[in-house]
Amino acid sequence: MSPVNESETMTQQPVSTFGLYSAHPETPANIMTTRKAFNEYFHKEPCVYSHQVFQYAAKIFGALRHDSKEDNPYLRKRNQELSRNKALQIPQIDFPSAKDQRLTFELAFATLKYQLLLEEMLMDCSFYSLFPEFKEDMSVVMVMLYDYQHRKFQPWMPLPGKELNPLFVEIESALMTCKTKLHASLARNRIKSSALNIEHLLPLAVQTNSRVGTSLPVCAWVNQHKTSISAVTEQFRDEGFLLRNYDADEYLLGQSFWIDIHCNDLLVFPSTCRQHLTQHPLVESGHIIIQDKSSSLGPHSLKALMSDGDDVLHVNVASGLTTAHISSLMQDSGGIVWGFGIRSEEHMAQVKHKMEELHAKHVKIAPEPFLDVEPEDSRFKNVKVILITSHCSKSGISNPVDFIVSEGEDMSILKDLSIGEVDRSKVGELVAKQGATLKHALKFPRVHAVVYTTRSTNAAENESVIIKAVEYINTLQQRKMPYRVVPPVLPLGESDIDQRRTGIRDRYLRFPMSDKNNGCFTAIITREAQDPKEAARDVLARAAALGLLGSDNMDEGAEDSDSALRPRKKSPRRSKSTPHRLQGVRTAAMATRNTASVNTGLKQSTAPAKRKSPKRVVAFNSTITVPRTKQNLPAAQKKTEQGFLKHPAPFR
Repeated sequence: MSPVNESETMTQQPVSTFGLYSAHPETPANIMTTRKAFNEYFHKEPCVYSHQVFQYAAKIFGALRHDSKEDNPYLRKRNQELSRNKALQIPQIDFPSAKDQRLTFELAFATLKYQLLLEEMLMDCSFYSLFPEFKEDMSVVMVMLYDYQHRKFQPWMPLPGKELNPLFVEIESALMTCKTKLHASLARNRIKSSALNIEHLLPLAVQTNSRVGTSLPVCAWVNQHKTSISAVTEQFRDEGFLLRNYDADEYLLGQSFWIDIHCNDLLVFPSTCRQHLTQHPLVESGHIIIQDKSSSLGPHSLKALMSDGDDVLHVNVASGLTTAHISSLMQDSGGIVWGFGIRSEEHMAQVKHKMEELHAKHVKIAPEPFLDVEPEDSRFKNVKVILITSHCSKSGISNPVDFIVSEGEDMSILKDLSIGEVDRSKVGELVAKQGATLKHALKFPRVHAVVYTTRSTNAAENESVIIKAVEYINTLQQRKMPYRVVPPVLPLGESDIDQRRTGIRDRYLRFPMSDKNNGCFTAIITREAQDPKEAARDVLARAAALGLLGSDNMDEGAEDSDSALRPRKKSPRRSKSTPHRLQGVRTAAMATRNTASVNTGLKQSTAPAKRKSPKRVVAFNSTITVPRTKQNLPAAQKKTEQGFLKHPAPFR
């Protein structure tokens, strides 16, 4: 045999892309596979959380943590009783920036979701037996362990410009000492549950919420105290955004947006634009406000029910954004917005600062609780509509972190949403408070409409509260004009009316949780005024605001509202020689035809003429029917003799 050349032998050996020997030939597919494995092995997960964020998240987690798993049934029952009797103390944290606030809520919520798994991992490696000095810092250990496994057990790298906490450095070192056992415990839990990744270890409801929450579009309403809708849309167009027509069956992608069909000052962007919008100059200057769509349905319903000059009352101001939105919609009405729901002096200062920052005008924040206010208080003699943004379980919220940041809501919702279910005892307490608030709102004598909204999908917090409160008030007051639930007053599309989908059901407007919106519920409760003169004025004012009265007839209709209520004088006795067909109100064409028939000698009718009642035009975004004759109809409606319909007749 001829000797083999040494250089040829070296070239025949397959060598991988990175200089490592491989048993497989070097093909493009193998090169890509090897490169991917190499990148995954040496990839360094970024360190997102600073020691300060660890400290903030540990405080929130410590206040909201779930009861630890206990095998002994007696101890488990005792722990449940102790946790039930313990008052939930939410820490007040002054975050240095909005970014730190979001990161803190994100880390605390993630630790709550995986609490049982993290505790089992610590137990498997006997962490507190090895390091008993950290027993008093269990909350810090939990949040740091979640971040440690999320970074695939890689060392934590200090963030530039951030201070280090010596205690947190020691805890990080202790966790790294148990790295192998922690990794093995996580692997065993995944194998036992046949989970492809750690997310599959969560309850199904939590998995669904996490998946839906990441794809929710970003909504922002235009602050009309500072700018206009046309100016904002034009600026986004100049930046390269495409303004699309609303389509309930389509999804927004890329740099595009549309104006919401239910709220005409609400701009909707795809979820991928969230980071861009939070840093946009229009958001930072308060020209547009990022807020969930469920928060805009109430203010727009309130606006459709009020007249110029009316005062309104908002229960549960929270962060003040919804109250400022009401003020923006009422900028030209001349009414006052009363706000209730202040929790402390610090909260009062924050809400007032928010009103000044957004240039919200004619807003008065009341320091006392709403239930302590007398309905006959002279301050609220001009209040005609009340909006209740109810304290609820928030079971319709899929992304609680974004919701808390934008709404300023109570952080306690993180606890229930982290396990995908709400404690029944807590729902009972909420229902009792919701019912008391709604009943108190219905006692205000001059109020003709109450808008009730929740972010809950639980019928006990929605329909049941409405039905019981309305029945109670109607039985208590025995008014000639009782309260009743009416259909929504917002513009609706075909998808909203379709019973098989979302929208109107039993005169309520409800949206289930989806990848397009959070779950929410809206109900309108109305009545006519007790005084006939006041009722007539309200009818004409709301009809004029809705465009049902022509501009030329508005003043005339207001002047005639009192005369229309006076007793009608008896008409003089008709002359026998005058045909009955020529009596009463009729059109010019009918009069000409009848006159021609008399002049041609036709036999006159002796039967009494049936008096025609004026046609009635019903506006479903008003709560009262408006009687108007055909002669007074605007030109655009004379042809059809129909009123402005927000949705079809079956929902009258």
